[in-house]
Amino acid sequence: MDSIDRVEIRLGLADQYRRQAAELYYEAFRQKFEPIMNSQEDGVAILEESFAPDLGIIALCRDELVGAAGLKYGGRDFVHFKASGLVRQYGWLRGLFKLVLLYVCFAKRQTKDELTIDSIVVHPAMRGKGIGTRLLEAVFDYARAGGFRSVRLEVVDTNPGARHLYERMGFVPTETHKHPYLRRVMGFSASITMVREVT
Repeated sequence: MDSIDRVEIRLGLADQYRRQAAELYYEAFRQKFEPIMNSQEDGVAILEESFAPDLGIIALCRDELVGAAGLKYGGRDFVHFKASGLVRQYGWLRGLFKLVLLYVCFAKRQTKDELTIDSIVVHPAMRGKGIGTRLLEAVFDYARAGGFRSVRLEVVDTNPGARHLYERMGFVPTETHKHPYLRRVMGFSASITMVREVT
């Protein structure tokens, strides 16, 4: 992988990067996906058709997707799992059950004046090189242009590195949601809501 100075930030997820985005998302959230999906191939296929392209901000390096930030507002989110795809893949009963599990794991609340970050992912080989910071800066620019008063996100209790980045970028924890029933299956037992005012 190249250095950070070769990374380009773009608004929107072009079709040519859908597969790369699905693979990147599956890898980033493997701990959540594996108990739900039958295989990585299934998970990537479901993800590939679940993106809302206009709600993505991506990081490219030599035409390879190395990071992405998904946004959520106005009742829409970057990753929106569709019942049709899950039912086609697993049948009615299992497909709808998996949809409920995905909703429990990935659904995030939103309010009218806030821009919610649905997710941020960075290619493993490019972590620690400032891509997450650049994606967050692009999100703040998007929020200012859209007239949002604040940006909200959630981070799980087992990801202190991400929380440290968010705090460094001005996010403040506002709520902690306990999920003790998820520790054995998903590997985390709480999620922390963090908010940054848009200035």
